[in-house]
Parts: sequence; C-alpha cells; structure tokens
Amino acid sequence: MDWLSPIREVFEFIFPFLEKLSIIRAILGFILVFFLPGFAWTFVFFRQINIIERVTLSLALSVVVVTLSLLFVNLLIGIRISGLNVTLVIIVVTILPVAAYYLNRFIRRRKGSAA
Repeated sequence: MDWLSPIREVFEFIFPFLEKLSIIRAILGFILVFFLPGFAWTFVFFRQINIIERVTLSLALSVVVVTLSLLFVNLLIGIRISGLNVTLVIIVVTILPVAAYYLNRFIRRRKGSAA
C-alpha cells in the first residue's frame, strides 16, 4: 500500500459516477482546468482589478499554469501523466496560491495590529 492509495480510492469511486454524466464531467473539467487555477493565481498577482478582468486573466493564467506545471512534473520529476496525476497537480497548483494569499493576509494583519 502506497501513500496515494486512499486518494486513488476516492477518485476510483468518483470517476465512474462522472463517466455516466458526461456533461457534468465536461463542465467540472473545464472549470478545473481552464478557470480555477488561474482565478486563484489572480488573487496573488493582481490586487485591485474588477471581476471581468479577473475572469479574463484567470482563463489565460490557467492555461499557462496547468500546462507548465504538467510539463515540469512530467519532464523534470519524471512522473507520468495520467488522469489521477493531472487532477492532483491541478489541485496542488490551485491550493498553493490560496495558501499564499491567506498567509500574506495574515502577515499584513499582524503588522497592522502590531503598529
């Protein structure tokens, strides 16, 4: 038993369910690949932009971030590209900017309350 087996079991439970509902799978896949990672990164890079600019930038950033992160994982680290690995990489690429955003907010609040 390796460390990925609990995660693999969850995905093996969810994927067959989503294969029966192809339109839901397509919508979730589009959001996960083309929107969510870029939207999370826009909060790190761009502070004062409106929602239309944020959505437009998120589409472009998602394509770039997902493609480059998958190339990095495949070529430099040597992990093969599979459905589970792609999903995990996209989730990590989405969680990293969220953690950075909240850490930055926490540090700014600490400096603001200390001054």
